[in-house]
Amino acid sequence: MPRCSNRSGRLFMCGSPRASVFHRHGQQHSRLQCAPLMPDLRLEQVTFAYPGDVRVFGPPGLTLELKAGATALVGENGAGKTTLTKLLNGLLRPTTGNIVVAGQPVAERTVAQMAALVGYAFQNPDDQLFQRTVYDEVAFGPRAMKRPAERVAVAVKNALERCGLSQEAKTHPHDLGLPDRKWVTIASALAAESPVVVLDEPTLGQDWAAKGRLKALVKSMVDSDRLVLIVTHDLDFVAEACSRTVVLTRGVIRYVGPTISAFADEGMIHEAGLDLPSTTRLGLALGFQPVPVGEGAFLRAIGSKR
Repeated sequence: MPRCSNRSGRLFMCGSPRASVFHRHGQQHSRLQCAPLMPDLRLEQVTFAYPGDVRVFGPPGLTLELKAGATALVGENGAGKTTLTKLLNGLLRPTTGNIVVAGQPVAERTVAQMAALVGYAFQNPDDQLFQRTVYDEVAFGPRAMKRPAERVAVAVKNALERCGLSQEAKTHPHDLGLPDRKWVTIASALAAESPVVVLDEPTLGQDWAAKGRLKALVKSMVDSDRLVLIVTHDLDFVAEACSRTVVLTRGVIRYVGPTISAFADEGMIHEAGLDLPSTTRLGLALGFQPVPVGEGAFLRAIGSKR
């Protein structure tokens, strides 16, 4: 299968490859859903280059394995984070190597089939939104997967409620501000009921209260045994919401492991073009050991000094 020729990866624009693929292959989801779907992913020596030999992941390639839970994918602009996520759902195809998501080889699945395995919220919501109402936008994926109407209605209602959009169900998505448009894409990923969920820069434009709601939503997905992969530069949010972190620098995975250990390596974080979370920086300035990660850990460290 040829690689996606559209680098923007626009999934849902009218007449887009994603929309037409859904309509051509929607009946294939019933066969896919008969197989056990595990909340995990595995990359084995994956390399990738855009047309024109624009190399993103060179030899020996990326090797990575993630299980259920909340994992942050962090790194500088241009590190390859978004490219990696598009490889996971089949929007892009690797030059070499193997990718398995939810127990399914991506190379053997269509983009439409992968949509049942990976719920995806784009960094720019305007690359994703095309329906006339918020309700229809969130329902688009489940409907295209040929799920029963009753199941679709329950999934959409639940997603709208959890994303604070119940009152906007009949609103045109583009009549909403950027923060709420982001929430529409998150609700769409949630309504897909997939074992793996990818959120690309979900905190952009969100205020403190919205980030708190997002943290609770991520926790609820983890509690329901999903793998949630969060692509972000917001390490304050990572400290609060993600137990594990992957650091990607210039197309190379520098670190995979507990978030608390990643933030203990200040040099690695700075090399990735990032700043440590504010509570971690303050803890370092105060000489706290171990270095606190997250507000709760910082407050406990303060309490222990009294």
